[in-house]
Amino acid sequence: MSEYGKEVIYRIMKNLVDFEVSTIRVSGCNSFIIRNGAKVIFENRGSFEEVNEKLANYADCLIIIEGGERSGTLLLAEKFVEKGKRILVVPGRILDEGSFATNWLAMQGAEMILDINDLTEVLQ
Repeated sequence: MSEYGKEVIYRIMKNLVDFEVSTIRVSGCNSFIIRNGAKVIFENRGSFEEVNEKLANYADCLIIIEGGERSGTLLLAEKFVEKGKRILVVPGRILDEGSFATNWLAMQGAEMILDINDLTEVLQ
């Protein structure tokens, strides 16, 4: 994750105080920890498919900040689409590899977050 991505996450978390927000930490190939604040919701060392399925069942929507063309980000988004859940993306610069997934998803119809301060309105 880039410094930009970390800053966007910080600002999103700061602005969503009235919502239950969970974050994903990926470390290594199949190690996922899903957190809500300081509480671990689940830790899974299974396959990406299993984790993506659990996340799509658990969350109401998915906010994607960064993701490369070959990252698992698009596979996770696909699970949310299959379940009819909302996907929001923070569009990025077209020359940044980490912006491919968000920009591509925006082209496919994902909702774009253009102003962090208006995020609560977007999620209403």
